[in-house]
Amino acid sequence: MTSVQDAFNKITANIKRLPSTQIKVEDALGFVTTSDILSQINMPPFNQSAMDGYAICGNHLNQFKLIGEIQAGESGEGIELAEGEAVRIFTGALVPTSATAIAKQEIVESDESIIQLTERVSDNMNIRFAGEQVQTGAVVLKKDTTINLGAIGYLYMLGIHKVEVSRKPKAIIIVTGNELMAPGQELISGKIYESNSYTLKAALKSVGVDSEIQSVKDDFESTKHMISKALSQCDLVITSGGISVGDYDFVGKAMNELGVNEIFYKLKQKPGKPLFFGTKDETSVFALPGNPAAVLSCFYMYVIPAIRMMQGYSAPQLEQRSLKITSEYKKGAALTHFLKAYANGNEVRILNAQSSAMLSSFSEANCLAKLPEGRTDWSVGDNVEVFMLP
Repeated sequence: MTSVQDAFNKITANIKRLPSTQIKVEDALGFVTTSDILSQINMPPFNQSAMDGYAICGNHLNQFKLIGEIQAGESGEGIELAEGEAVRIFTGALVPTSATAIAKQEIVESDESIIQLTERVSDNMNIRFAGEQVQTGAVVLKKDTTINLGAIGYLYMLGIHKVEVSRKPKAIIIVTGNELMAPGQELISGKIYESNSYTLKAALKSVGVDSEIQSVKDDFESTKHMISKALSQCDLVITSGGISVGDYDFVGKAMNELGVNEIFYKLKQKPGKPLFFGTKDETSVFALPGNPAAVLSCFYMYVIPAIRMMQGYSAPQLEQRSLKITSEYKKGAALTHFLKAYANGNEVRILNAQSSAMLSSFSEANCLAKLPEGRTDWSVGDNVEVFMLP
């Protein structure tokens, strides 16, 4: 069996970044740039007033003749100030080149033609100079930058409305199991409602990945055909169930016959021990267990990082914290345990209902606590590594 760290290392070594595509900046939240983005303009593009007030000429004076007004958006053409002159000006407006400062309106007393300053101003006060934030040709966003809300606003501020990014993967979810029924139907004895595909579809959507769901009966040829079709249509295939060693577990056998390259199968962890990761040409394959909590745990710990690697994230794993456990915990030394937990401040509380079949505690959890192999006992106050859920 493969250790948790080795599994992550093998995913890192075998996931390829997806090709770039050009998209609108408004749609680029969470995408990663594939090249440096350069500014085509100065920002500000002209000397700009930072205040509502008066553009003055002559900082050693305290009285000025008022000769006009410049609103934001006006060109200011034809307005030049001689010493002792001023114009009314508003935030964001173009500052005349002859102005020596902007006196904010709170320190100005005025009548129709004369203004009087109640405080002295210094050279260039309240003027934003052209190129102060960024100059033409400067790097706005470096290659491999994850675009956040601030970056979207910044790019539009500079007139940039399209950007080259690594595209997000196309995903197909394949669910196996003759015992499964779709929600909304009357439950038949011996059957259970299918939840994994809906969980995975929502989980993929939460990281910006669209997916489609395919169901297949527990039959080798049907399973093989469905997986073969999916491998040719997408970048990421995720199966749920059928990967263990039961008489009706056909996923592993089908992948082997289809030539899927097995990177690892079975991890030294709980839940999610029978996890498979492999590749076929340019497509990555995760065969997840059938138990619902194991599916979600494996998705968080391995599939999300893989998706982020495909997009070029420099730090693909979930946010990690070291918190103090609030209760004792004992386990065997052979496996790493990922426990549904709730982090609050500098503490983490291990939740009840830790069975791989139980999703109820996941509805309360905001993190997974990692208790590594090789250690058996934790006392109250011991530090525990946790992965914060997105």
